[in-house]
Amino acid sequence: MNFIAATVELKSHSSDSVLAYGLEYMSADAVVPSSNSTSEVRLRLLCYNRNGAKLEAFGGWKPGTRALITGNVVFGDDTGKPLDVIITTIEVNVPQDMYMNQVVLGNAFFASDEIKERKNDSVATKIGTTLDNSDTTTWLFLETHSSRKENLEKKIRKGRACCVAGYIREYRKDDSDSPYRAIVALDVTVRKEKDRSGSSRKATGSASGYAELDPTPDY
Repeated sequence: MNFIAATVELKSHSSDSVLAYGLEYMSADAVVPSSNSTSEVRLRLLCYNRNGAKLEAFGGWKPGTRALITGNVVFGDDTGKPLDVIITTIEVNVPQDMYMNQVVLGNAFFASDEIKERKNDSVATKIGTTLDNSDTTTWLFLETHSSRKENLEKKIRKGRACCVAGYIREYRKDDSDSPYRAIVALDVTVRKEKDRSGSSRKATGSASGYAELDPTPDY
């Protein structure tokens, strides 16, 4: 599960409901604001279409204003599309200069053993993340300050699961649809790996043949 808490600015509501992830939602286009439109994080917000306080607040939210939302980030396989956020809570009565952008990727994994130098004294490595019970994998970059490179080197291993806390960053060159997408990590944690045992697992039971492998027949 990938969690987000952010102040987002509403661009426009959609008048039609959408069917996504097996449920019916009302949707809206929004962004995590930035000083430059090329570095805004674009989002499609999804609010479950059921009468109640949440849907009422969502429907009454005015374009051009900000709201504080929490929810789950869903990464699709088309990087040209905005990220989906399934809203858990929404608060529309917030100061219009308020800013928050906090994300926790709970099901990420290292996609590479390589750590690359970046500008502004940072380093980056490629990671992947998946939607629950899905084969779809989305790739993005994990960025962190170069002072944490040694710590990252101790944890990184291709295919190793990790949990990352930080904030989402996007950049579109010449306002391209497909952004450079990264999570700027404030913390990265992994499960401790145990030393592998030197002994091989033996089959139980008295039947013969478990420890033998016959040649493949040539039919």
